[in-house]
Amino acid sequence: MKIDFILISSALAIICFLPFILLPLFESKEEKKLKNKFKEEALRLGLNISYELSWNTNLTGIDILKKQFLFVQKSDLGFRVNHVDLSNVSQIKMVTQTVNVKQQGKLEEILSRIELEFYNCNSLAPLIVTVFDHDLNYNQDYELKNAKDLVGELQKYLNALPVLKRTA
Repeated sequence: MKIDFILISSALAIICFLPFILLPLFESKEEKKLKNKFKEEALRLGLNISYELSWNTNLTGIDILKKQFLFVQKSDLGFRVNHVDLSNVSQIKMVTQTVNVKQQGKLEEILSRIELEFYNCNSLAPLIVTVFDHDLNYNQDYELKNAKDLVGELQKYLNALPVLKRTA
């Protein structure tokens, strides 16, 4: 009688704690895939990433010396990779789109999309990089804050001269 009770109790305890062990393992696998894809793209382009920002399913990096921006995003369909040469960019704008939704009788404004527009010196149409899309990713974990931080960093390196180390 005691052995049956011990077996059932231990089986229930294992079943209760199993999701707390397995879910972080699955998330870390997805994060590793994103980091590996980012490293693979950086190596393919010959970039030495000096600044890196990671959040949600996005991983961005800037090569200060070559003035290159690399953006890798994980979606259900695969990876989305954007590469921008900052030496040809004259201006960067962040464009946010919101949607008004009625929830529980209240009108709420929900973030729908965040895009970065890179304006080239010679071209009229900007290069658009979608940082957040509500249709692809429902999590809004500090998306606006991280996008503003990224634009701030890009603005710093947009017109900066590369720092050269002196050798004796």
